[in-house]
Amino acid sequence: MAPSMRYLIVRALLFIVPFAVLMIAKVPWWLSMIVALVFAFAASIVFFSQLRDAAAADVQRMREGRRRAGAGPDDADVEDAALGEPEVTDGTDDPDASARR
Repeated sequence: MAPSMRYLIVRALLFIVPFAVLMIAKVPWWLSMIVALVFAFAASIVFFSQLRDAAAADVQRMREGRRRAGAGPDDADVEDAALGEPEVTDGTDDPDASARR
């Protein structure tokens, strides 16, 4: 599982568990939400810094176009191979192209 997905799951659980416990204890929903948010934020900062750093690196790697190990082929590459060559546009689909001519 990708580090960014693990971090998302951990953060969600850090919120859901205290929120559920406080709701069972009959604490008002708005106070339960505030306490659960503060708890999730503090716990993720203090205890999960390595996971947060790994998730940040994973997101950065995805944004830069590098794929994770074991990832399948990129959709654009598969589509280009099926068409035979990449699509080349002449700018006619650009609404501002006529204003620049």
